[in-house]
Amino acid sequence: MRMRGDARARRLILTAAAAGLALAMAAACGSGTPAAAAVPAIQPPTPFAATASPAPQSTSSGNCNVDGSSVSPSTPVADQSDINKIKARGKLIVGVAADQYLTGYLNSAEQEEGFDIDLAHAIAKSLLGNANAVRFVVVSTDQRIPDLQNHTVDLVIDTMTINCERLTEVGFSAVYYDASQRLLVEKGSGYTSLAGLGGKNVCAQTGSTSIQLIQQAATNPKPRAIEVTDISDCLVLLEENQVSAISTDDTILAGLAEQDPNLQVVGPSLSPEPYGIATPRGATDLEAYVNGVLAQYEADGGWAASYNHWFEPSLGAGSPPLAQYSD
Repeated sequence: MRMRGDARARRLILTAAAAGLALAMAAACGSGTPAAAAVPAIQPPTPFAATASPAPQSTSSGNCNVDGSSVSPSTPVADQSDINKIKARGKLIVGVAADQYLTGYLNSAEQEEGFDIDLAHAIAKSLLGNANAVRFVVVSTDQRIPDLQNHTVDLVIDTMTINCERLTEVGFSAVYYDASQRLLVEKGSGYTSLAGLGGKNVCAQTGSTSIQLIQQAATNPKPRAIEVTDISDCLVLLEENQVSAISTDDTILAGLAEQDPNLQVVGPSLSPEPYGIATPRGATDLEAYVNGVLAQYEADGGWAASYNHWFEPSLGAGSPPLAQYSD
């Protein structure tokens, strides 16, 4: 299948840069990010690696409230050790993607940009007084939780869907974006739903909730879930006709469609995907502080400015979700 000029070249640049950064676990600071106002004092505040997934997994570990963070910004938390550690270091360490155009990716200057990256800068601005006092660590989808558990990163801001299973392993902020899982296909392919992809290869990232939904599609035969480490590898497979569709969050699909005008996002929402900022489990001081930053970021127009810049052209008008807390 023919390669697609500038779009193909752009993806290759992003993929190569991401691979180099991931190997070195290098740090990069983005630029041109809307600065969020400081919050009031809070108390406490590749195709070569593609594999077929053999069996369905549970999408949750039971009933839970995925929309409600466990601690509100106003909740007093006596132990401030997580926040104090970051302040003493002088840098916020955030796990992010490097190849998800519009949400988190490396630009031509090898700096991180995107909707999630803007949010990381806003937290650094509030916590450390400097939007650029943040070190980005590229994490694969299936490495996000281990990196939080090992304290390799302070936070993960990487289009990470809140679900019951993950809530047993890490903490989450209130929902900062309501995404939905959909499909990306070739224009003219005729595919509009998972039901129409029975027996076909559908690509998604290892460790993602998207893989589980593909495996559980109500069709016989079921689509064949092809797992890759990076979403850009799914784009390679689709361009080379090795898969018939990519299924993941609409925000990520919009970025892929921006890179290749011969692709389109199709079908209704397959599943709600509420995004949260992930924290180490038990870091309630950090979770409360992040929730305070989110509330201020949404109130002062930072969220809207970032959304309008990155998503509005592809996804239309949007507004921040209503914050909910379970405490």
